[in-house]
Amino acid sequence: MDFNQKARCVLSGYKTPEPNVSTYACVVSGESVSIALTYAALNGVDGGAADILKAYLQAPSYQKDYIVCGPEFVLENVGKKALIRRALYGGKTAVRDFRNHL
Repeated sequence: MDFNQKARCVLSGYKTPEPNVSTYACVVSGESVSIALTYAALNGVDGGAADILKAYLQAPSYQKDYIVCGPEFVLENVGKKALIRRALYGGKTAVRDFRNHL
């Protein structure tokens, strides 16, 4: 085994119960970014950019979700329960977990 394979794990958020707290994450508009960059340029402030392509995968999950291991896991783990420790795409609290991680 050379560990060259990749997988994207997605949580079936529609199957999980509604969380008791707000999971809304605000997003700035394109106009706001344009205004801020124009203002920075007029005042001689250097700007920068960053790409957070795999950001959710770095945040710890505060929701207690688990999976039942299937045949894709090591044979002695098939049928055992495994706790999900990182935020996954599709989870109802993934955005909040990432924001709290920052």
